[in-house]
Amino acid sequence: MPLSWTSVVTLISLSVPQLGNFPPSNIHPQAGFSKASTVSAACECGYSTHAINTNQKEFYTDVLESDFLRLKDFNAQTDWDRQVWDVPPVGSAKWGRNNTAANVRTNPGTPAAEGGVEGNDPGLQIWVSSGAPEGGNIASGEVATRRRDMLYGSFRAGIKYTGESGTCGAFFWVSRHKFKIIPFDLLEANSFHQQFDDRAEIDVEFLSKLYVDPANTDILLVIHAPPEVPTSELFRPTPVGFRPSVGYHEYRFDWTPDSITYYADSKLMWESKLGVPTRAGGLLLSHWSNGDPGWSNGPPAKDAHMEFSYVKAYFNTTASDADYKLRCRDPQKPDAVCTVPDQTSPPDPRKSTTFLSPNKGLPGGPAAAAPAPASPAPPDAGPMVDPRADPAGPVSDKKKEVTPDATCGGEKGYTCLGGDHGDCCSSYGF
Repeated sequence: MPLSWTSVVTLISLSVPQLGNFPPSNIHPQAGFSKASTVSAACECGYSTHAINTNQKEFYTDVLESDFLRLKDFNAQTDWDRQVWDVPPVGSAKWGRNNTAANVRTNPGTPAAEGGVEGNDPGLQIWVSSGAPEGGNIASGEVATRRRDMLYGSFRAGIKYTGESGTCGAFFWVSRHKFKIIPFDLLEANSFHQQFDDRAEIDVEFLSKLYVDPANTDILLVIHAPPEVPTSELFRPTPVGFRPSVGYHEYRFDWTPDSITYYADSKLMWESKLGVPTRAGGLLLSHWSNGDPGWSNGPPAKDAHMEFSYVKAYFNTTASDADYKLRCRDPQKPDAVCTVPDQTSPPDPRKSTTFLSPNKGLPGGPAAAAPAPASPAPPDAGPMVDPRADPAGPVSDKKKEVTPDATCGGEKGYTCLGGDHGDCCSSYGF
């Protein structure tokens, strides 16, 4: 959970929520740290962001940054997986969806910065195939982060949407219980619906049919929440004042325990205090069509592509805090916590953007491993704090009592470690 730096905080211990057993020697590769890099590194204790509408600062421990403008080989990076699965028509959809690996393509910028090596704008391209589909499913594309342990954070993407009518594009976060299980061919027929948890999702979506009207600049801001929250309060068509299909723009959502706030090029679009998720999950980038007249329409008359120039995620985690303890050795160093700059103008693919992770958004570090599965995280049980709040450092040596009742943290400070209830929670109760 992020901390308001205007609060007075006394640091007793710092522990990020755990996700199963995580070997202390296995440093999160997505955070950009190897074992040798724990001696000294910028941002080793975390990242500071601020809410533009309130100027309230937040603190996060982990980072995932992807510079798709310079990515030559998708298989060289370790943060994202192509999603490959089929789903039949649902509801009023005319066709099903067929997510294919071939519809996710890298297109790095040329040395002259005049476009991508494959033509069009540079970046990660996700395509939707044109025409009536063979076999009844429209070929589409999607990628998902390997990390599904993201609990609160600031999530940003540089996106140029397609100008071809008949598709839906999305940059979104979902609860890990909503993720489709891959490889999908190992599941029973139609098990897609059994794996789909529609209760926790934060979306930025685009419908290209809207932009047939040159005056329409709407994007769709959507929150999926439990049914007791009125749907009408969680769906917000929002004009951004520019055409999403013309040039790159940064779309961002900040997720705290109290609210979800959306921005476009750092301009406030919408803040919702309803439907705020409390479970961990991960990010997806998607471009698809199923012919639904009430949503995507399609398929497009021509093959349609949308581009992603980067994704930047600064977040807290339900994974083990062992790597953070090794990484954050001196929280009082001037560069121990890095300030994340705001993208206040459309990101220009011909110019560099700021990356704070040691690998600067490119492949590097040890091979990635997806976090082990775990049970759902309960609602927030306490704050994550800025490690600089206590000169003693980020980790307390105070011995914690093993929980007698599966609760953790709180005033009693119980731990699950060494108990009979599983090593499933941190000192903050997750």
